[in-house]
Amino acid sequence: MTGRERIEALVSGQAAARPPFMPAVYEHKAALIGATPSAVARNAMLLEQALARELEVYEPDALTVGIDVYNVEAEAAGARVRFYETNDVPSIVERPLRPGDDVRALPLPDPERSGRMPVFLEAARRLQMFCGKDVLIRGALSSPFSMAAELIGSEPLLLALLDQPDWVSSLLDFCAVAVEAYGKAFVDRGAGIILFDSHAAPPLVSPDLYRRLILPPTARVVSYFRRDLGLPLVPYIIGGDTSPLLDAILETGTNNILCDFKAEPAEFLDRVADPDVVVRVNMDPRFLRTATLPEIEARTGDLLTIGRRRSRFMLGTGILPYDMPSANVIAVRRTMDRFKIV
Repeated sequence: MTGRERIEALVSGQAAARPPFMPAVYEHKAALIGATPSAVARNAMLLEQALARELEVYEPDALTVGIDVYNVEAEAAGARVRFYETNDVPSIVERPLRPGDDVRALPLPDPERSGRMPVFLEAARRLQMFCGKDVLIRGALSSPFSMAAELIGSEPLLLALLDQPDWVSSLLDFCAVAVEAYGKAFVDRGAGIILFDSHAAPPLVSPDLYRRLILPPTARVVSYFRRDLGLPLVPYIIGGDTSPLLDAILETGTNNILCDFKAEPAEFLDRVADPDVVVRVNMDPRFLRTATLPEIEARTGDLLTIGRRRSRFMLGTGILPYDMPSANVIAVRRTMDRFKIV
C-alpha cells in the first residue's frame, strides 16, 4: 500500500496495516541535502530535491511543500523577510500594516507572481508529476488568523482583537481571500493543502475569542477547500495544547486535526466524538532529538497503542529541528512497520 493509498483508506474508513506516518519536516529538509533553509526556501529546484530526499530517507505518507510556512502569504502581501546564510529559518523583519490602517491598501497576492509563491507552486507541480501517485503532496498554507498575525505582529493583533474587532474582521476577510487563492493554485497543480494556524494557540486566544473572530473566516476557508474544491482531506493544524479550543476547532469543519505533544493524547482522542475526523498525534521533537533508539521505539509503541482508540489516526512529530539525527526519525518509522495495529 502506498502512502497515498494509506491516507485515502484512512479518510474513507477502510483498514490499513498501520497508521500514516506524518513527520513535520520543514527547515530540517534543507539539512537532508546539506543546504540552508533560506537557500531551499527561495529555489524551486532545491526545494524539490529536499522533498525528494525527505521521501527517500523517512518514507512519510505525505510531503508538505513548505519551509517557513507562516511567512509566504504575508511576504506576498508586502512583508519583508530576512534570509540567512546560517541554518536559521527565514523571518519577517518588516510588517506592512499597523492596527487601524486601511486594509484595502494592501496588495492582494497573485499566487502566480507574488513573492515566493511561484517557488512553492513549481516544486509542488514537479513533485505531483513525479511521485504524486504514491504520496500525498500538500501545499503549506497559513490560515487567515496566522497570516494576519504575520502582517501586523502577534501582539498588536491580539490587542486589536479586543480594541478593534471590526477592523480585525476586515483584515481576516482579506487574508481568507489570499489563502483561498494560494491554495487553489496548489489544487490546480494536482496537490492538496494543509492549513497552519499556531498563532491561534491557547493560552493567548480564548475559546470565546476564537469563536467570535477567528472561527468564521477559518470555517469559510475550510469549507472552500472541502466543499467547493472537493478536497477529501483538509488538515487544520494548531500547535501546542489545543485542548481548551478543541470543540471550536472541530466547528471549523476540518476533517484532520492535531493533538500536539503538549496535550494528553488519550484524553484528547476520547474527546473527538466525530468518527470521520482524522487525528494526528505528535511526538515531542525534543525527546526525539535526545532519546536513545530503544526509548524512541518504546514511546512510538505507546502512542500507537493509544491510537487504537480511533480508526482514523495518524502518528507524526512536532517540527523537527534542522540538526535532528535522521536515525531517530527512522526509528519511529521502522517501529510503526513492526507494530500490529489490530
